[in-house]
Amino acid sequence: MRILVLIAIGLLLYIIISNLLRKNRSSPNVVTEKMVKCGHCGIHIPKKEAVHAGDDFYCSQAHLDDHRQVN
Repeated sequence: MRILVLIAIGLLLYIIISNLLRKNRSSPNVVTEKMVKCGHCGIHIPKKEAVHAGDDFYCSQAHLDDHRQVN
């Protein structure tokens, strides 16, 4: 019975320590980027890489030109 209690305590300590180490490994400096949807093809791209015209965003200059030709 004493061995089972020691094993249970050891397992609990292992879980607690591994959780603490996992939290410390996660990077607090993660930078997220705003994503926008191309008005022509619908692909999502980072906002800083998008070509924009007014309130609309496009994944490339070609898609912006194609959209302007249609409208």
